[in-house]
Amino acid sequence: MIQVKKVLYILNPNTYIHCENDVFEVITKMIDSDGVESKKIVNVPALTIEQIVIFGPATVSDFLVGYCSKHKIPISYVSQYGVYYGRMCGKNVGNVLLRRKQYQIYDSSEKLAVAKNIVLGKAINQKNLLEYMAKSIEEKKYQKLSQASQTISGMLGDIAAAKTVDEIRGLEGSIASNYFDQFDNMIKQKSTGMEFEKRSKKPPENNCNALLSFLYTMLTLNCTAALESFGLDSAVGYLHELHPGRDSLSCDLIEEFRAPFVDRFVLTLINRKQVTQKDFESVSGNIQLKEMAKRKILTEWENSKNEKVPFPLYKKDVQRKLIPYLQAQLLAQYIRGDIPEYPPYIWEGD
Repeated sequence: MIQVKKVLYILNPNTYIHCENDVFEVITKMIDSDGVESKKIVNVPALTIEQIVIFGPATVSDFLVGYCSKHKIPISYVSQYGVYYGRMCGKNVGNVLLRRKQYQIYDSSEKLAVAKNIVLGKAINQKNLLEYMAKSIEEKKYQKLSQASQTISGMLGDIAAAKTVDEIRGLEGSIASNYFDQFDNMIKQKSTGMEFEKRSKKPPENNCNALLSFLYTMLTLNCTAALESFGLDSAVGYLHELHPGRDSLSCDLIEEFRAPFVDRFVLTLINRKQVTQKDFESVSGNIQLKEMAKRKILTEWENSKNEKVPFPLYKKDVQRKLIPYLQAQLLAQYIRGDIPEYPPYIWEGD
């Protein structure tokens, strides 16, 4: 049985985190408008936490590091702008034979089949989101979204027929271009400072892209935890090239979830005016969420992960936060040879 616990987000840089008697003690220094200093202490049962994500220069005790290492609770570090720095985790005690087979597939032509299915899943989910959003959009935009969906449908056969991973990457880029060309047409609220315009990253050029990149980072951390919980090496992917410091397999796994999990979530926040340009600020030329906005969005994000959605392969409803784990389990089963191919996650609307 898969059990997914909570993520502990540390947003205030003036925070010290300690662990004692299976309890995480989070101590935050507060200074009011009169310059008076105080401390806010929050105790969190350690057994309820799956991972810790720290934004900025918070401090952790050696006891916390030891506890997290022993209990396989990764501590991930992310900048105030949402850029992932890296993580601290304990000794890898996963299945060495599984990882050996994972590496063998990477060095063989077999990785093409995995890359194909990942990109097929991503493309179908992008197509399905366009169709889903078209149902509640004005006629003129409906036609544009439907046309983009049809264009992506016409490229699915090209993915299946591709002969190399490089060819797959090229097709993925073309499909993404068609999809993102219509992103603004899925935003109902105009002239709010939340327009998409075009996909930009490192750094994001506007508020919408900053929010997308921030949540993509959060979801990638979830994917890393899922993959490593089944003994896989998150650094060795099949679609993404090996790169020092990058969890390439996590970057592979997230592709199927970008449109139905992050993109739809962001569109909902914007269309409901739950997030506006007032929630962002520019610091040294970098666009970032204000601290209170970050708290609000992460709360909504965690709530959305607890919602039950259909999981077509098993023909049952599961919590959204379980799906990366179910897909990681399927990937491990494929690598072991228990199933003939890796089946991507297909979102059919919920």
